[in-house]
Amino acid sequence: MAPDLASRLRRSLAEEQRRLRSSLVLNPVENFPFAEDVAVAGGPLHGLYNSDKIRTREQRRATPIQFAGRQALGMDSRVVYEAWANALGAEDATLRVLSGLHAHIIFFMAMAVPGQRVLLLPVHAGGHLSGRAIVERLGLEVIEMAVDEQELCVDVDATIARQDGEPVDYVFVDRSEGLVFEDFSRFADLEARRIFDASQYLTNVIYGDHPNPLEWGFDYMIASVHKNFPGPQKALFATRRADEGWRAFLGNVSTFVSNMHITSTYAAGLTLSRDEWLRDYSRRMLAVAVRLEDELHELGVPVVRRRRDLPPTHHLWIREADDQRAFDTFEALEQCRIMTNYRQLPYSLGWGVRLGTSAAARIGLQEDDVPALAELIAEIRRHGATPALRDRARTFNESIWARQA
Repeated sequence: MAPDLASRLRRSLAEEQRRLRSSLVLNPVENFPFAEDVAVAGGPLHGLYNSDKIRTREQRRATPIQFAGRQALGMDSRVVYEAWANALGAEDATLRVLSGLHAHIIFFMAMAVPGQRVLLLPVHAGGHLSGRAIVERLGLEVIEMAVDEQELCVDVDATIARQDGEPVDYVFVDRSEGLVFEDFSRFADLEARRIFDASQYLTNVIYGDHPNPLEWGFDYMIASVHKNFPGPQKALFATRRADEGWRAFLGNVSTFVSNMHITSTYAAGLTLSRDEWLRDYSRRMLAVAVRLEDELHELGVPVVRRRRDLPPTHHLWIREADDQRAFDTFEALEQCRIMTNYRQLPYSLGWGVRLGTSAAARIGLQEDDVPALAELIAEIRRHGATPALRDRARTFNESIWARQA
């Protein structure tokens, strides 16, 4: 059985990789790491356990368990953590956690106690689909932020007014959707621990194209490094102040994370070192998103127009009349190897298609490519996945991929 299984999986893997290189990924939560950065995961370090704590011999002897020969790995972890902390304007950071949702779970397991109250961004306003379920499962009470349907944003004034007499213990901005980077700076005035999930904005925050929530006064930042940032499957915590509370938090995190996947930590550090490339990437993914919105609008595609008084994100929304029309658009694009999300949009906008430019910009999509891409999307939406449009899309997609070394 094993040889047959191996043959089948290798054939399937080769085919999927071939198909990918004739596809354009416009799913805003996907990205492509640099192969040379993640190559370490294919080596012998991948299966090792390690600590990220630097201890003396006596401190090591006093711990319940130690693994031999891992001190250098721990020191390298600290080097990577320091680099990420510096990039984010934080006093400390850790990449112990494995993914974005893992980070949400571990944060509240390590920080909160049952019965505490969390001010949470609702799904209706672009919050993460799993956010409420996670914190309620851990015995916390959810208070949802107020929503301004007309402006497609959180109503900060109304949300703060909800705190009168019933203060919350945590403010958690876990933005998963959004066409603009909203100003949540006033939440820093609340007497609560303030956490911002920057997974959808990470590269843009590092390079100043989006405001830094830690500079607003948020206490902690959570982010995956494989969505807006083209890194490995990994996540981080960063803190504005490396105080006693942070150190206690890290001690609790150690209880809930076994293998830290050290190879992904190395990969995240290697990718972060691509400073010049990342700076251009941050600007380009946003410029491409805004240009694509404008071009689609000119072609009669019902994109949701973003506010222009706030920084743009790399997200776009096509709003359709109903779920059937939305799925038809999604499916036709998929058949032409343009990969998007079919979903119910926030703010009572109904059903539509969600796009994002992070992965496409990673492989080389430029602003000058946008008019041709917009025309393709508009014609596929109008006429379906005809053979001619499939051929045009494949040629376009392969031309973008050809820019990769």
